[in-house]
Amino acid sequence: MIDKRIMQVLREKTNLSLSIIYKRIQEKRQMMGYTITREQAAALVASERGIDISKYLNQEELSVLRKLQPQPPVIIKKAVTTTVTPQAKVIQLDGLEVQDPLLPNRTLGEAVKMTKVYPIIYIFENSVRNIISLVLAKKYGEDWWATRVAKSVKDKVQKRMDKESDNPWHGKRGSAPIFYTSIGDLVSIIKDNWGDFMNLFPSQSWIESKISEIELSRNIIAHNNPLLNRDINRIKVYFEDWEAQLKTVKDKI
Repeated sequence: MIDKRIMQVLREKTNLSLSIIYKRIQEKRQMMGYTITREQAAALVASERGIDISKYLNQEELSVLRKLQPQPPVIIKKAVTTTVTPQAKVIQLDGLEVQDPLLPNRTLGEAVKMTKVYPIIYIFENSVRNIISLVLAKKYGEDWWATRVAKSVKDKVQKRMDKESDNPWHGKRGSAPIFYTSIGDLVSIIKDNWGDFMNLFPSQSWIESKISEIELSRNIIAHNNPLLNRDINRIKVYFEDWEAQLKTVKDKI
């Protein structure tokens, strides 16, 4: 049963009728995928309106609520009015201010969380590109792309470059064809030229597993979906492995 004290303070704080408050509670449960109770939803609604719910809940209940709905760093809510329009939420990321009155807090929190993962994937993928370019250019010259890359990869890259040229108003990916490769293409280039990379990495399977695992997570982020914590930890471990390997072979490149 919902704590009557919470309902009372909600009415006093918002000047809303009980029917509207119950509607807000139901909307909160729906937003959370009905994974929370009516009592928990009421407490969350109260907390979002600046009510100190620690006066009505014990420490265990408060701990559960914090796990249910982690808050992103900067969330600002407009003052509650007597209208039934959704509350606006504002999230700030490096100077970018995003406001969406319908977006769940969970999605805002995921956005903040993924901003810490994307740089790792960005650096890893471009590090692989850089290694390929350095190794093959050193041995085969600046024309290595034409002579050392499979036709299937070059054809895919050319299509991407042609498509980009249809939109000259937009910035380009890079100055060289390798910047138009997918992360899977990079695996193919290394395997096709394994004789030039075998002294840098333990085995083909080692580097293929690192790239393939990170590619799975990369594709999820690329489609604007969140990663599980275990996937984030795996990315960090693989990236650390990659960095450690490069440190041991940098003098050979």
